[in-house]
Amino acid sequence: MNFFNELDKYDSNACLIDENNKVFSYKEVLDIGKKTSKYLKERSLIFVLAQNHIEFVTSYVGFFAKGLVQMLIDPKIEVNLFKNLVENYLPSYIFLPKLKKIDFKNYENFLDLKNHKILKIKKKVNYSINMDLALMLSTSGSTGSKKFVRLSYENINDNTKNIVRYLNIKENHRTVTTMPPHYTYGLSIINTHLYMGASIFVTNTKVVEKNFWKFFKEQKITSFGGVPHFYEIIKKLNFNKMHFTNLKYFTQAGGKLRKDLIEYFLTYSEKNKKEFVVMYGQTEATARMTYLPYKMLKKKIGSVGKPIAGGKIHLLSDNSKNDKKGEIIYEGKNVSLGYAKSFKDLIKGDQNKGILKTGDLAAKDSDGYLYITGRKARDIKLFGHRVSLDEVERILFKKGYNCRCCGFDNKVTIFHTDSSYNGEILKYISKQTNIYLDCFTLKHIKEFPLNENGKASYEKLEKFL
Repeated sequence: MNFFNELDKYDSNACLIDENNKVFSYKEVLDIGKKTSKYLKERSLIFVLAQNHIEFVTSYVGFFAKGLVQMLIDPKIEVNLFKNLVENYLPSYIFLPKLKKIDFKNYENFLDLKNHKILKIKKKVNYSINMDLALMLSTSGSTGSKKFVRLSYENINDNTKNIVRYLNIKENHRTVTTMPPHYTYGLSIINTHLYMGASIFVTNTKVVEKNFWKFFKEQKITSFGGVPHFYEIIKKLNFNKMHFTNLKYFTQAGGKLRKDLIEYFLTYSEKNKKEFVVMYGQTEATARMTYLPYKMLKKKIGSVGKPIAGGKIHLLSDNSKNDKKGEIIYEGKNVSLGYAKSFKDLIKGDQNKGILKTGDLAAKDSDGYLYITGRKARDIKLFGHRVSLDEVERILFKKGYNCRCCGFDNKVTIFHTDSSYNGEILKYISKQTNIYLDCFTLKHIKEFPLNENGKASYEKLEKFL
């Protein structure tokens, strides 16, 4: 169940377009991908530093078609964190940009491409990989967490097919890369358009640059997607004054969007006859779990909608049995196999059995529409990436900083009791996690509040925010 093996039916269709307006047909993409993966051993683990680059996408397609197991990683990951991942997983191959200067003693240069290269491990790997395992993605951005989500071919195929269905993606559609491909939302946009033989304009140009919107018009883009921060930015750019003849719809996921922003983009949609689709998903569910049909957006502002086709949701609460409020429990074929923390976990089968406890809290209205109300655990969303506050604390602790972290979407407050701490902490954690400096703030308090067990009370800490 690997749809990448069926892409040859779109041979003559335009698949990828670069910033120089060069078009790569599906046949060309498949040929390039086949050439790249020709001498790689199938069912091997390959680390892929994934960026919005033609060479990445062609290789990604080629690796999938060859049956390699890909772990997609942020190319901006800090070198030592990346080396730790390599030590834990011992990938047979590493695909990385030539500009990424890292010395791996146990790896040798295997294949040189134009902008990337592939390294090969010198020694023989002795671990086995489950035959269903296709892809691994991180849930925590670039904090260097060893925990990756294990996704099967069925997970990817099922979720891709259902997203295509509710967004009504067609062969003549054309999208643009607005998010990194190692992020599940960005990757799902690539997958869904490949699945339908549609076209993808591949660019790293930032949305704040004039060239982005120049490309957008020239390439006749029909759709785009973004996380809440993306929509905050384009509102500041006066998106409501922009006119795009070919644009059909745009989507949002990766965290809760403010009500005023939803209303802003709803007004734009109504005025310009475009559709704005709000969605909800997690890496553990491959990409999407729910969507709010555009026709219901005005009536259900703030809702993430109802489950996608084939998916079921119920809310689990310790205090109530009426399924109206509680943790979101999702069921579907797109639920991942489980997690991996090292190569030892790659042989594991389906541990989730199609059921995902999301950790997200929600409420249902009388019509069954879902509204996210918060997180059960200490995870927050920073620019669409889920970040563990405990992981941030651990990174700081290893450097010798004794801190406690609290936060809400797009902001982390780092509490400390040492008056000698200064802004260097913020620069350090920003560099280590590759998350904008503006997302972090430092706050001094006399002492960390404790709970009855003598442990830090984050509930009491939040009162200082």
